[in-house]
Amino acid sequence: MTSALLDRVYDWLAYHARTNPERLALVDLATDRSFTYQVLNDRATRLASGLARSFGVAKGDRVATVTQNSSDMFEALFACWKLGAIFTPLNWRLHAKELGHVISHADPRVILCDETFVDRLEGVSVPIITRGSPYQSDYETLIAESAADIVMPDLSYDDVHSVLYTSGTTGKPKGAVYTHRVTMNTVISAATHAGLDRDSRTLVFSPLFHAAPLYAGGVPLFHFGGTVFVMPGWDAEACLTYISDPQMAITHFNGVPTNFIMMQELPAFESATFPTVKMFGIGSAPISTDLLERWQAKGAILTQSYGMTEAFSVTLTSLDPVEARKQVGTAGRPMLHVDVRVADSKGVAKPVGQVGEIHVRGPGVIPGYYKEPELTEAAFFEDGWFRTGDAGRFNADGTLTVVDRIKDMFISGGENVYPSEIEDVLAELDEISQVAVIGVPHPKWGEVGLALIVLRSGATLNERQVLDACDQKLARYKVPKSVQFVESLPLSPQGKVLKRELRESYQEMSKELFEND
Repeated sequence: MTSALLDRVYDWLAYHARTNPERLALVDLATDRSFTYQVLNDRATRLASGLARSFGVAKGDRVATVTQNSSDMFEALFACWKLGAIFTPLNWRLHAKELGHVISHADPRVILCDETFVDRLEGVSVPIITRGSPYQSDYETLIAESAADIVMPDLSYDDVHSVLYTSGTTGKPKGAVYTHRVTMNTVISAATHAGLDRDSRTLVFSPLFHAAPLYAGGVPLFHFGGTVFVMPGWDAEACLTYISDPQMAITHFNGVPTNFIMMQELPAFESATFPTVKMFGIGSAPISTDLLERWQAKGAILTQSYGMTEAFSVTLTSLDPVEARKQVGTAGRPMLHVDVRVADSKGVAKPVGQVGEIHVRGPGVIPGYYKEPELTEAAFFEDGWFRTGDAGRFNADGTLTVVDRIKDMFISGGENVYPSEIEDVLAELDEISQVAVIGVPHPKWGEVGLALIVLRSGATLNERQVLDACDQKLARYKVPKSVQFVESLPLSPQGKVLKRELRESYQEMSKELFEND
């Protein structure tokens, strides 16, 4: 048997359309449309045919999307797979100029765009397929007038199927290259660690231009023949209703701490039950003991994971409630099929308990960044280890603690300060809904901490109380020099605090805050 056959990629939708044609595959909650595997496969095949014949899309070409969440996103993704083309979902929240730069870099053959976003593409010299009404649009016409006669070409696991541009929380977005090998590793991890199977049902609400909702929350379900429910965007009340609904029967739900906090603050949370949910996945930021216990009281175990656009399925906390409680503050232990180390800048491993950069290696790590050989080279060691840019440490029990982004660390009086350590302490205060700590310039200490706090509705707290809480649990040099109470924090579509924006906003203010120090 040749290696080409062993490494061959197969058409998931075509398989399920043959073996489980009437099985529910996809539900668009905004338009109340449902698609069986037979219908979904037919539409994706027709779309592939239309892209090929009307726009010349072939293997290796990029097909970009500038669209909000809908079932169409998954149709477009699988249409690309059927052609060997590269699905490239773009962040529709970007400014027109930013979007133009990303489009120029991606160089797509065609763009699928919501009618409401077409004005942002002014001056873009790429054919556009508009998407509006689910029943009458250029997109629907292309599907209706195309034949379902495309057959997937020979593809290997090293062929690229997607380019996902990173969220840019620390700088200019980069195009992470996803191969079929990377995605198949995610599928295996989903089955091994999350128990996904043909009866699984998931709810997707985060923007589908991000890796987590697309390739962790959505795509693996289609491999097993499960069902994906798509929301147009985040809505705390709707999400709480959906995951509580025994008829919808959601089995897997993934979010970030902000999502769970917003749901538990709703009046309906007190009486809510989750009769069908087997796993609540939570990522992008550490969870607090309070958050874990609020959901545990309802029989819901929040399972913390660690990963990123460039490297999925890295670590996971326990599904056992007792073990989960012990692992609060950590990202759990390494998953199957991944190597994880904490090392210095030269790749020399650090002893247990010492902080270094987290490096990962394995089939779930991307091979590099699209059209960025220098960035790719800088991101990897010669032996394949990927530099995550995250600081962390291994604990004696084998769990990994993610201390912070290395770029978020600041130096105060010669001491390294990791903001997440301070944020963890402040997150324990009942009055605080959200908190972010950044390093800002100081005339004496070089940099000091500035705590930015969003209070819960109706709560009161003053700066002295905040600093006292820090004094009780932190070394003196880690205690913030100033506290600011704000109405909101800038968040990425994934719910991550955009600290780069905060540092830019408070750079000048810090001069006034500390001019008399």
